[in-house]
Amino acid sequence: MTEILIISHSRDIAEGTKALISQMAKDTVIQASGGMDGGIGTSVDQINDMLDQVQEDTICFYDIGSSKMNLEMAVEMYDGNHTLHISEAPIVEGSFLAAVENSVGTETSQILEKLQEMKK
Repeated sequence: MTEILIISHSRDIAEGTKALISQMAKDTVIQASGGMDGGIGTSVDQINDMLDQVQEDTICFYDIGSSKMNLEMAVEMYDGNHTLHISEAPIVEGSFLAAVENSVGTETSQILEKLQEMKK
């Protein structure tokens, strides 16, 4: 199964999105990180810590600006055995679609195609 990684500048957005999609896709592994030191922001170190826990191929979602940059840096540094995909789909809608599709057995490549369609 595909795992989902959510990176946001806001802890509330990251945890809220995780809570939403966890209700619909209970068997999908979802990790979420948002905020830094009680405020807004993202951290390469936080993302690296989550990537160290990845057990399957993973689709990563981000919200704005530096979250994409930090996610890209973390993915470049990743030396694990799983494939990491960075999605350009909206963080809430995209991660929701990916988790639900994953929960019904859709292959990662097909999920990625559906996420591409969301951008159009």
